[in-house]
Amino acid sequence: MGINWKGMHRFSGGIDVSGATKIGIGDPALAGGTTYYVDDNGSDGWRGTNPKDPLKTTTAAIAKCVANQGDAVVVMARSPSTAVAGETWPIDMNKGNMLLTGLFGRGGRISDSGFGSTPTNTNCINVSANFMNIENLYLQVTTGTTGDVISLATTSRYGLTIRNCWIGLQNTSRYGFVAPTGMDAPYLLIEDCAFSAPNSANMTYAIYLQNNATFGMIRRNIFYSCSSYALHMGGAQAVTVTDNDFRLYSDTDGFAIYAPATTNHCYFARNHCQHGLANLTNDAFMDLATDGKNAWTDNFEGNERVYPATS
Repeated sequence: MGINWKGMHRFSGGIDVSGATKIGIGDPALAGGTTYYVDDNGSDGWRGTNPKDPLKTTTAAIAKCVANQGDAVVVMARSPSTAVAGETWPIDMNKGNMLLTGLFGRGGRISDSGFGSTPTNTNCINVSANFMNIENLYLQVTTGTTGDVISLATTSRYGLTIRNCWIGLQNTSRYGFVAPTGMDAPYLLIEDCAFSAPNSANMTYAIYLQNNATFGMIRRNIFYSCSSYALHMGGAQAVTVTDNDFRLYSDTDGFAIYAPATTNHCYFARNHCQHGLANLTNDAFMDLATDGKNAWTDNFEGNERVYPATS
């Protein structure tokens, strides 16, 4: 059974898989791909192409996908804190141009589908191919101190989209999304996500562009209570950051957006941050690059429109 993707248009509803629960799947896959379903009550011995006969593990579903054919893996209702017997961690998204998505189980943009990596200090998802799409999921690292929720793996990866996900950490882990040293993420799109630590300071950085994300876009996300910089721009080049909201862990310099000297040619607009009820004392936006390398406009700390600190 395939889902026929139509260009870049989002739709909701469409396939009724369990009575009132409908899929609300997103955008950029190709027509003609095969859809595989995953559920706790499934079996990896089944075909997985019918929601009534799903596979059990996401790993098994990805193994059935064919690279660059527009295949999709649909994770049906699953708790992000429940271990899945037989799952392999981290989940390796290694088939190019595929979609990994959850279900819209409660209407709107809230999903009942997700998973969390269970081995100590292990990532939840590694992205090992180009043009991957992750949507409509609860994702987290559930144990340890060094795991990341989503990470590029091995080398640079083009065209990664992360959309409408809750990305969190239940332990003192590191990053919600990271492009590690030496790994570029050209055309990265992260939008409509919530980055949240259930406890006050469990996530070090929500997004860490340790290397780059050329021509990427980070927009319309909500960031809660990172213990350090919510958005660390690292070596980013030509990335647009717009319309994000930051609930800061503390009134500390750079805790919303931190752009070191290596961040160049980026555009920051209409981002808002706050900690507590009063205007901030410190500078939540910081840009240490040479003046003119980046552009900032209409960014707010509390009710005050500000430029970033430069030192």
